[in-house]
Amino acid sequence: IPSTTTAELLGNRRRILVTGGAGFIGGAVIRRLLRQSDSIVFNLDKMGYASDLTSIEKVLADLGEAHYHRHQFHRIDLNNAEAVSCAVREADPDLVMHLAAESHVDRSISGPGEFITSNVTGTYNLLQAVRKHFEQLTEERSAEFRLHHISTDEVFGSLGAEGRFSETTPYDPRSPYSAS
Repeated sequence: IPSTTTAELLGNRRRILVTGGAGFIGGAVIRRLLRQSDSIVFNLDKMGYASDLTSIEKVLADLGEAHYHRHQFHRIDLNNAEAVSCAVREADPDLVMHLAAESHVDRSISGPGEFITSNVTGTYNLLQAVRKHFEQLTEERSAEFRLHHISTDEVFGSLGAEGRFSETTPYDPRSPYSAS
């Protein structure tokens, strides 16, 4: 939505928890939040083979030392349910953006177990922790609370040369990655 600003999209949500924030897309989300809002961002990432915090650190350096507190990094594997619960309690988020996932298609074919564990069990652990958090929110905060699970278009299968997917397109995953 080009005409809508990040601040308008966030509304009163100032405490944002992002999973997979050291990944390609998660990092872009965090950089935008840091540049275009005054939110505090809690970044949960296990720091796997594709994780990198360099671009976030550069944005913080450009913004200046007064903004360093706005990025709270937690090296957490979502498979560790207790660590996830503690991080959610500490973050006390108004918004959760779940982007963490094992996402390399070829690796999912050669070793699907890691994808099931990370993408399914890790998501379950996060959802349980967020449910507990949501249940203790005030009526006002719970009305504003949001959780967004950002996934891949590959859950819809293969598009071909033309066409487009929508929210009503049936799932048709073609790899353990997209299935998980």
